[in-house]
Amino acid sequence: MTRASSEDRDRTSGKDTAGAGATFISPGWLTALQRNWGDASAAGVPRADAKPDDVADLLGGALFLALYKWFRESGPVYLLPTGPVSSFLVISDPQAAKHVLRGYPAYGKGLVREVSEFLFGSGFAISEGELWKGRRRAVVPSLHKAYLEAMVRRVFTPCTDRLVAKLQAAAQQGVAVDVEACFSQLTLDIIGLSVFNYDYDALSKDSPVIQAVYTALKETEQRATDLLPIWKVPLFCLLSPRQRKAAEAVRVIRETTEQLISQCKAIVEAEQEYASLDTEYINERDPCVLRFLLASRVEVTEAQLRDDLLSMLVAGHETTASVLTWTLKLLVDNPGALAKAQAEADRVVGGVWGQVGITEAMAMPYCMRCINESMRLYPHPPVLIRRASEADTLPGGCVAARALRGVPAR
Repeated sequence: MTRASSEDRDRTSGKDTAGAGATFISPGWLTALQRNWGDASAAGVPRADAKPDDVADLLGGALFLALYKWFRESGPVYLLPTGPVSSFLVISDPQAAKHVLRGYPAYGKGLVREVSEFLFGSGFAISEGELWKGRRRAVVPSLHKAYLEAMVRRVFTPCTDRLVAKLQAAAQQGVAVDVEACFSQLTLDIIGLSVFNYDYDALSKDSPVIQAVYTALKETEQRATDLLPIWKVPLFCLLSPRQRKAAEAVRVIRETTEQLISQCKAIVEAEQEYASLDTEYINERDPCVLRFLLASRVEVTEAQLRDDLLSMLVAGHETTASVLTWTLKLLVDNPGALAKAQAEADRVVGGVWGQVGITEAMAMPYCMRCINESMRLYPHPPVLIRRASEADTLPGGCVAARALRGVPAR
């Protein structure tokens, strides 16, 4: 999805690609706005035919449903007018999407950074350019093969055993379970131990930190679809119950993270632990990412370290949970594929799940293909947003004008 300023003009015809805006009076405002938007056909870009029900989906959070409907009606590239200041160019054409996603710095994260900076700060999830390169160089060495092997055996498998026990107990009692919620709890437990060596125990109990993570994620989604970015106004944030709740959630998350960093730093300093980024160093008692980064003496402020680890924690657990949920649904809907995946897992693991490691995981190619196919069909996130900083022509001839934000919906 890309977003365009109403000041932009069609570079070939000289005509406005955006016209006068409309006031939000009813769910039909977007349809009326299209009629005033100017001649988009000059640039060869169809406009989304937005119906009131579509707009209700869009503003209600079911973003992908409306975008997919318009994709089927308008094709792989279409204009979505959203107001007098800007609009979105929604792209699902593979070549155009690749062009935009590889087009940095002409296409920056823009809106993504704006709606989630309150949570991620300068973390690598939303950073760009040299800052992103620096953050990536600092974090990637910690994710080496020995670390992954240790995490699979010491974290992934035990946490999965907890989930299996929970599901078996529910089955014996005849109680229905929310599988998506269970997977989200599982991945939060795993990433908490992998990154901080902190056990959220989300599968067994609720905690202020867990609820704070969900609240913060919900706020980023709502900001992305807000008609007006009034959350940028400090006074409004002080008066709005929603914004105060989001601010409190971020405070809880950051304070917890900073406390964990401080505790780990004191241990590393007391033990005079040192690690080299050039080796697959791992602390056998505490192999988490935080321990590695502190022991390697990476030149980074505590605020930057906090923001990077939060990027891994908050953005990592929900996306993984979504992949697991859709994979399971697709397998259940396809009994033949489910039986084949089960047979492969039984053959490789032999019922001894506590011994599963990287070697065993790599020996299950069919299961891996099932996961990859679920991500192809139901990617998470389903929409990536970029903002164009200069005029550009996409593959196929569509003009992406200055200040276009976002890209590709499927």
